[in-house]
Amino acid sequence: MEMDAHKLWMLRDFIGTNKVLFRIPVYQRNYDWSETNCNRLLDDIRTIIDTEDKHFLGTIVFMAAKNGGFSLQEYVIIDGQQRLTTLMLLLKALSTVAQEVGDDCCHEIEEQYLHNKYCDEEFKVKLKPIKSDNNQFLMLLNGKVDEMDEETHIYQNYMLCKNRFEHWHRHGINPSQVLDALTKLEIVEIVLTKGEDDPQVIFESINSTGLELSNADLIRNFLLMNADDQERLYEDYWLCIEKALRSKMDYSNLDTFIMQYIVYKTSKPVNSRQLYNCFVKLFKNSGYTQEEMLGELKYYAEIFSAFVYPKRENSKQNKKYSERTYQLLNRLQVLNQTTCYPFLFHVFDDYHHQVIDGATVEKILHFLLSYLLRRLVCGVPSNTLRGLFTYLYNRIFKVSSNKKKYYESLNKFLFTVSSKDAMPSTYEFERALQHANIYGNNALCRFLLLDIENGDGKEVLLPENLTIEHIMPQKLSADWNYITQEEHEEYLHTLGNLSVTGYNSEMSNKSFKEKQDIIKENSKAVVLNSDVLDKDSWQISDIQARGKRLAEIVLKRYKIERIIDDSIEFEYVETVTLNHYDEVTGKKLVSFNLFGETYRQNKYALMLLDVIKLLDKKDPNKLQALAEAKYSFNSTKRKHVHLNTDGEGMRWPWKVKDGIYLEANLSAWSCIRFIDNLIGEFGFEKTQFTFNIVAEEPSEITNEDD
Repeated sequence: MEMDAHKLWMLRDFIGTNKVLFRIPVYQRNYDWSETNCNRLLDDIRTIIDTEDKHFLGTIVFMAAKNGGFSLQEYVIIDGQQRLTTLMLLLKALSTVAQEVGDDCCHEIEEQYLHNKYCDEEFKVKLKPIKSDNNQFLMLLNGKVDEMDEETHIYQNYMLCKNRFEHWHRHGINPSQVLDALTKLEIVEIVLTKGEDDPQVIFESINSTGLELSNADLIRNFLLMNADDQERLYEDYWLCIEKALRSKMDYSNLDTFIMQYIVYKTSKPVNSRQLYNCFVKLFKNSGYTQEEMLGELKYYAEIFSAFVYPKRENSKQNKKYSERTYQLLNRLQVLNQTTCYPFLFHVFDDYHHQVIDGATVEKILHFLLSYLLRRLVCGVPSNTLRGLFTYLYNRIFKVSSNKKKYYESLNKFLFTVSSKDAMPSTYEFERALQHANIYGNNALCRFLLLDIENGDGKEVLLPENLTIEHIMPQKLSADWNYITQEEHEEYLHTLGNLSVTGYNSEMSNKSFKEKQDIIKENSKAVVLNSDVLDKDSWQISDIQARGKRLAEIVLKRYKIERIIDDSIEFEYVETVTLNHYDEVTGKKLVSFNLFGETYRQNKYALMLLDVIKLLDKKDPNKLQALAEAKYSFNSTKRKHVHLNTDGEGMRWPWKVKDGIYLEANLSAWSCIRFIDNLIGEFGFEKTQFTFNIVAEEPSEITNEDD
């Protein structure tokens, strides 16, 4: 791609050109140069003053656009807006200081560099940033500094430059000297030709050289740069996305949102390095227009806003969700459990499309919170969670009828998982609450202590600067000599020994009486401290009793009942009878039915063992007799023994119970045939047994909703 590049002086040849308008297009990011960036530029300018050497500022890439009135030339800035905007702020700050100290260079700055002197009012200001920045910039140029948003980089960097220039003036450097130094700033301008050069390709190549652009910056540019009506798309969509996800001037949640959105859309994990390319691929494969994609991003950004800013969303009068929903989302955020967001996108999308109601959303959030809390307390590694939540929705609702039992299906799935993601039992949870090192996980520790104190559904009442404290101290002093080293190590960081205060310094290894006084004076934690303040001393038995009491509060609040529902399947299944089992080879087993009861099983040999044990309960003497007779279901003359009393002669003997062994080295077909024969040997009808296998195609299943 051919580009026209020239080296020139930034002030005289570029900004100082008469009748020129530098427009920052809407697809560019907001002005966000930091204090560090500005100070570095100011340091360079000071070096120019001291040495009188020139300084290379960088590259400015732009494209010539339409001509305005009075032969005004408009340039669309493709790259370099941060440097250009900073220099304009710096010039305005220098003009203000020059005016304050009576230096005439203020007129040159205002008339030659900041404004087009002989243009109509519409084109007077030489720089036009994007809308949110432009409002602040115009206030600044019009002397309305007191009305500006002090959180913006426009305001902050202007004040930084102004303060530095005032400081320099007090130390003998006047504004005219600074302006002279600015004339020694050199740039390379790269001029693109409309219709011949692709700004998006240029932009991506510039980013690859190390310019710090976020994935959200690249994606915004990709969607808006070549759009015919980019101003409208920016106003109607992207500005709304930014407003939903930014916190003051922090836009970092945009990248997080887009990553979670792509995981949700593709059901595949993605990292930040792949994010932009994955988004472009998703856009191209989806067949969306730019406006359709922006509309979808806006829709999910508003959902994601409730995930990351639940308190902010909850404070609005037009709440989108129930107060309980926001409270549960806030708890997930406090626990730093963000890996579940791709799954929650599905849940909230189903809610918005009336697949589920608000009560179901609340039940799902409570269940997920309880599940994740159990894992954290029990010390289950979190490295499998990202994969679990990436695929969870598709695994549960592969059978679409499960959406009619939405919460029940989620409950059943997580209770039947047998991998590392298995649901920790209530016993494991209770034991860990009383004995685990809770203090080692700061987010978990704060969550449990605050949640216990504030009660379910209440707002935080404790001071924001709360400190987590050990009642029995981390280092034992003479006042604690009745505690053994072994007891200290075992109970120090457990829930029963932890509390919170608003005290700014640790209670350290003070005596128990001194700690009680600090707690009384500085802590409003009534629930947490009720059985601390009424003690004369703090014994291991007190820690144990308090740990049990606090654990019971958590157990009650995050109790979840396991749902057993045989009608919920996570694969489309086909039921097979003993009259049609010839083609079972290679078919995945799901479960079997015997005497009207359903049993989960995914191994044919284990199903055989289960059936034998169930038949044995019906008639124990019969199984014993078959074993003693060295039973075989094979009808050939050279029979292979399948049941006997000692396992002799078997290739893979399994012990059914004392004195009875089963040949387990059997194919799927042989296992079913064995069951077929045993049903007959025990005198039952074949119709008493069926088994379920994964269907090859969903279309094979009829009357799915019955």
